[in-house]
Amino acid sequence: MIQWAAGRMEFAMITNLQTVLRCATVLATLSTVATACGDDASSDDAPDGGCPAVDAGCPAVDAGCPAGCPAPAGDLQTPPQGTPAAIDAWIAAGSYKGAGWKCEAAPHPARSPSPHGVNLICNNTKLSGTAAPADYPFGAASVKELYAADNTTIIGYATGLKLQNGASTGDKWYWYEKLSGSVVYNGKGTAANSDVCSGCHAGAGSDAAHPGRDFVYTQVP
Repeated sequence: MIQWAAGRMEFAMITNLQTVLRCATVLATLSTVATACGDDASSDDAPDGGCPAVDAGCPAVDAGCPAGCPAPAGDLQTPPQGTPAAIDAWIAAGSYKGAGWKCEAAPHPARSPSPHGVNLICNNTKLSGTAAPADYPFGAASVKELYAADNTTIIGYATGLKLQNGASTGDKWYWYEKLSGSVVYNGKGTAANSDVCSGCHAGAGSDAAHPGRDFVYTQVP
């Protein structure tokens, strides 16, 4: 009986030791991953300062992000990035009609090739104040009010926010459009300009029928 009990105890100790070793291996692996991802200035779960809007897990650093990149939360000059609720709240607060913003005098029919119908455009300081032919800097932003056919009732909004300096591709812009209560697009564009917003805006300045430059058709003077 004593020999049997000793054997059972020895078996239990070996089993427990194997469990401990497996747990240690898992913890070591998790620690390695956390260290590799932790080199970034911000958590890989959370938005970076808009450059890009969200890390792709690891690499550890974001390339091409200048100091002072537009923060996802936004401010009086900068539309937020993220949830429709956050962007809608910023728009509802009227920040885009405050100090430093320039807006067109009245709603007007869409200018070709815009699909937006009757609209009114506002630019922040960085967008309205950048003289041609220079590319717009990071933080340049516009807000477009979208109107019903009566030219009075606002039925939606579209925003564009440049995320990095330099000549643009779609992934250097954050786009948001909401029309008649439905979100049409919310997020960064694609480098190949394959998303609906970048695909249209990439044509700005391409020929006489597509005025503007750097993904912006209308610069409010």
